[in-house]
Amino acid sequence: MEEAELDKPIDIYLKLNSGMNRLGFTPDEYPQIVSMANGIKNINSVTLMTHFANSDNEIGVDGQFTVVNRLNMNSLPHCLANSGAVLWHPQTHGDWVRPGIILYGASPSGKWRDIADVGLRPAMSLKSEIIAVHDLAKGENIGYGSRYTTQCMTRVGTVACGYADGYPRHAPTGTPIIVDGIRTRLLGAISMDMMSVDLTPCPLATIGSSVELWGEKLPVDEVAESAGTIGYELLCALARRVPVVVE
Repeated sequence: MEEAELDKPIDIYLKLNSGMNRLGFTPDEYPQIVSMANGIKNINSVTLMTHFANSDNEIGVDGQFTVVNRLNMNSLPHCLANSGAVLWHPQTHGDWVRPGIILYGASPSGKWRDIADVGLRPAMSLKSEIIAVHDLAKGENIGYGSRYTTQCMTRVGTVACGYADGYPRHAPTGTPIIVDGIRTRLLGAISMDMMSVDLTPCPLATIGSSVELWGEKLPVDEVAESAGTIGYELLCALARRVPVVVE
């Protein structure tokens, strides 16, 4: 930074390791590093930045926030609050906040009920359609590994989406899915490009019927909870081959 040839000085965010132990300078190092940065002609301003490890759970932010406050660097702008801190720890908001997962309308805790009353709405939906319908007798097996066996006469739909599209392969039978606006469930194993759904609650569903795998009517966090993961992973895992439509 000292030797760089810049058109004008730049503003930097200087990270403090307040306890997450991933990146940043230790509290002992930090004041000296700030002093050094303030002496570099290419640096216009320094913002104190840190990241909370537990802003979305019962441990909270008090320990790390205390580390920040003990530095007594009130002259620096502060950028501390990730999504969990934005929602639940207003004392950390400082000068800048860094919302992440909440920009998608999902919960940083991975529990969709946590944000049910906050007013956030899903900003992204994963949708597909029914491409085949089968009326199966009791005792018929569905999908790879025959992981689901029908317990009675069952109408089953095949959906054009699978793990190659980013849907979690480990999602179990019972994972919620919306077909034509009606809530139903996944049956059997996820294939590379397809999955099977129970059409019993959707008697009018047919080839071409709309399927919402998560979105406006089905929180991504609820799907993630069923699949034993978090909404972050599902939102990040979508494959490039999935068409993107901006509305």
